[in-house]
Order: sequence, then structure tokens, then C-alpha cells
Amino acid sequence: MRKRLLGEILVEAGAINGEQLDQALQTQRDEGGRIGELLVRQRATEEPAVLRGVAIQVGVPYRDKLEIGELQTELATALPIAFLKQHRLLPIRREGSTVLVAMADPLDLWALDDIRGLMNVDVMPLVVPPQRILEAINHVYGQRQEGSDLGDGDDEMAGNAEELVDILDVSDEAPIIRWVNSLLFNAVKERASDIHIEPGEKEIVVRYRVDGVLHDVRHAAKQFIPSIISRVKIMAGLNIAEKRLPQDGRIRRKIAGKDIDMRVATAPTVKGGERITIRLLDRDNILHDLADIGFGDDHLRTMHELIERPHGIVLVTGPTGSGKTTTLYACLSKINSPDLNILTIEDPVEYQLDGISQVAVNEKIELSFAAGLRSFLRHDPDVIMVGEIRDLSTAEIAIQASLTGHLVLSTIHTNDAAGGITRLVDLGVQPFLVASSLVALLAQRLVRRLCPDCREAYTPDPEDLRSLGISAEKFAAGTAKNIHFKKQPEPPPPGKLFRAREGGCASCLGIGYRGRTAIYELLLIDEGVRKLAIKNSDAGTIKRHAIEKGMRTLRDDGAQKVLAGMTTVTEVLMNTAEDSA
Repeated sequence: MRKRLLGEILVEAGAINGEQLDQALQTQRDEGGRIGELLVRQRATEEPAVLRGVAIQVGVPYRDKLEIGELQTELATALPIAFLKQHRLLPIRREGSTVLVAMADPLDLWALDDIRGLMNVDVMPLVVPPQRILEAINHVYGQRQEGSDLGDGDDEMAGNAEELVDILDVSDEAPIIRWVNSLLFNAVKERASDIHIEPGEKEIVVRYRVDGVLHDVRHAAKQFIPSIISRVKIMAGLNIAEKRLPQDGRIRRKIAGKDIDMRVATAPTVKGGERITIRLLDRDNILHDLADIGFGDDHLRTMHELIERPHGIVLVTGPTGSGKTTTLYACLSKINSPDLNILTIEDPVEYQLDGISQVAVNEKIELSFAAGLRSFLRHDPDVIMVGEIRDLSTAEIAIQASLTGHLVLSTIHTNDAAGGITRLVDLGVQPFLVASSLVALLAQRLVRRLCPDCREAYTPDPEDLRSLGISAEKFAAGTAKNIHFKKQPEPPPPGKLFRAREGGCASCLGIGYRGRTAIYELLLIDEGVRKLAIKNSDAGTIKRHAIEKGMRTLRDDGAQKVLAGMTTVTEVLMNTAEDSA
């Protein structure tokens, strides 16, 4: 009987169509390579679909993920971690004289033979996506080293991106090194965005910020404060002798299989030492598509039109940590192409984007936003991104750029979209220039997403509905929801909303929430807004006009996400103000 081909299996399963298969086969004839890898590279399908097809082809089971409870640590740690990561495999449990081995490539027969020889057992492969295997490997080895944890070597500091060594793969028995590295590893494992190391009068306290909320995670005796602070400073390339002045530095490490950038800031305190804040930036997760970061279908269509305009200013507003930079990067990623000259000036450059020239602000050499922006105009740009408009000089040059045929994307710190107009006027920009250059303002906030594995339905209190501006009659009739969001979960049952389950589950680390999404307020500059801006009207008047024209406020957008089952009433109310308009 003829062995079924992978392409045939994928077509039968509906993962690809015949045209996509023919294109991949032609590429295979021209360049070589595996058909599954070529299909993923051409974005005809996703890796899990290919792995399911491979599992069917070779006659072995497939699983989307591994359950932590089924991992037998003594089996996994019987083999070198470098071997497991190189071959993307992990022995997970023993069944009699046979060991079940999760692997990304069941055709890696040499690796299976090595396991048979090293462990003196029969093996049975189980196909699992490689990222899930790497996560399980890091979990097993992280558990084994918890508390003392992770080795790390200073010699990797000079390495480039390709030479980074996973922090779990290097051994160093110094207790402080293991203690600090365990903080980094666990922070990545628990999806923390920031680590706060805070010295007190009697001990040092470590807190993680996970999905915007701080959690107390570890304490250490006071005598270790100098050693811990010195270790972090050495990793960040800071002056360990300087204890009186704030310092800023960066650390780059590979942690749990991920390439992580860390921004380190120190500040002297009166409680016996310096405090350190480490912001973790996962280089693999920054470039999102606009559709993935929380835009509804209507906002998404409008954003695509705005960022494809030849000129004008689009401002993103909101407080620090509200995701403004992520939104700007998503915009740049959408329009980035060889026929556009895109330049950015940022403070700092958080992620390096291929095909885009990025400049970092450096006040020590008087390279400010204004200076960088002024220079950009001599480099024939099509699109300019300015990290933040802070002063009159930067605002005026940005307006000049937009009026001379350039699209300018930037941020400004205001509470809502309409406040961006009055803020520019407060900086000293003439109202008629604001009205003629701005094309849109986008306000945003981040709210926590409900964990899809443990959220629970409940009947909402009428007061909750009222606070969100939802009509009780429309809610009861099921007509209150009218916006669709990409990748939204199953909506609540009729007459119900979702809330976080107390105690959560293993997927959300007992929190009840997993990840965040943004809520938006998109104000388009129409003729009415221009007239109000020229008259120097206040933000409230401009906002009322925009609402009359159909603008959805931050709270309205949050209400739609509550109805879609993405977040909770509490999250939206905490992050938005009631509209007086």
C-alpha cells in the first residue's frame, strides 16, 4: 500500500488547498526542504496543522500541549538539557517497559535510538509542537533548580543575538547568581512585565507585575541586599561603585527559550539601599498585527485607512504603560514595505524592526526628539514615528513634517482622545495648525483578559450594566453587542456575563486572568472638530461633538469587550472614567 503523502493529508483535512500545495511543491523542487516547513514559511497553514498531518502520516498520536501533572521529572532530567532542546523532545512518562516521548519530529530516528541506548527502554513517540516541548523542558529543569536555580556566565554579555545561551543551559554555583537568575526565569515563566527589587529596613522584597497588577513573590535577608544589587548592575553593565545617583542599563538574555531584553533602572532610597526595576521585553511577542491587539472591526478598517494616508499626524494618547508603543509598532509593521522610507526616533528603542531606520534619544549629546526629527526631514522620509511629543519644538517640527507631505505617528500623554488637541495648544501650538495637521487621535487603556480555561458565567447586577452604559432591555434581548473582535472567545450565554473564577486555575497561575487587551477611543478630525479646535474649545466640548458623530468612548469599547466575554465589568470600570458628555 502506498504511503500517504503529507500534502495529500493536509488537503484532505482542509488545512491547505491544492493551489497552496502546488506552490510549495514548486518551491521544494527549486530550493529543496521539507514540504511542511515550506507550507508554514509561505503562511499557507500553521505549524500545529502540519504536525497533526505528520502524526497521521507516521501513525503516532498528536497532542497540542503537555499537562504539567503528567511529567515525570526523574525521566526528563535523566538526559542532558542540551540534548533535549537540540532535538525538541522530552521523555514524559513510563508505561511498563516503554517510555512515552514527546517530540516535534517523529522522523528523528537517530534521537529515538539515542534514548533507547541511554535509558535502556523502548520508546513510543508522541507528536507535540516544539514550543510546548521547550516550555515543558524549562518547567522541569526550573523546578529542579527552584530556589537556588539558574546558572549564568558573565562571558555571554558580549555575545550577539545568535550567540546568546539559554540561561538554563549555563552552570554557575554562586548562590547570588542562582538567586538573581531564578528571579528572571520565574518572571518570564509567570508572564511578568516588570520586576521590582525593593530594599526595606529589615529585608529585600521582590514583586512581579503580571498583567498590570503587582504580586509579592520573594523576600531575602537584609545582608544580601548589596550582593543582589551588585549582581544586577554587573549584568546591566552599570557602575557598581555609584550608589548615590540613578542609573539606567540593559540586559539581554535567552530565558526559557525566549530572547528577552531587560531595561534596568536603579534609584537610591533612604531605606538602606538602591531599588531596582527591571522591565522585561519579549522580542518574540512585540510585533502584533493590528487585528490582534483589541481593535473592533470598525476601528480596524479606519486605522488601516489612516496609516495608509500620505500625510497628516496620528496621535496615540494614554498614560505610561497603556500599550501606546505596541500600537505604533503594529501600525509600522502593517505599512512597512520596500517602497516606503520609514524613520523613528524613540526613547529608548524598545525593539529593532527590520527595514526601518530607528534612532534612540540621547540627551547627553543633545540628541532630543526635536533634534532627531529635524534631521529626519533631510532624509526624504515617507513615514516618521516620534516616540513622544513632549515640548513645543517637537510638536512644531512634527506639524511642519505633516504639512509638507509626511505621515507622522506619535504619542502624547492625555486622559482621552480629545485631550490631545488641547494639550498641543497648551504646549504653544497655534490652534489653526493643530486643526490642519491632525487627522485622528486614538486613546487607549489596557485591561486584563479573562482566562478562557476557568472563567465563569453569572447574572449581572442591573447597576453593573448601567455603569457600563448598557441598556438592560437590549441586554435581555441580546441586542446590546454589535462589535466583532478578532480572536474573541465564545460569548457568554444569553442573559449572562463572564467573571474571573476565585482561585483561578493552573493556566492563569491562580489569578483568573491571562494576558491583556486594549480598549480604544478613536476620534477622527472632521470639519466640526477643526472648527472647535480653531475656536480653542475645551476637550469636553470636542468630545461631546465626537460622540454625537458616533465616536465610541473608552468605556463604551470596554463594554463591548465585556459583552464579548473578553474581560470583566470591574476591569473596565477601574481603567475608565464615566463620561460626563
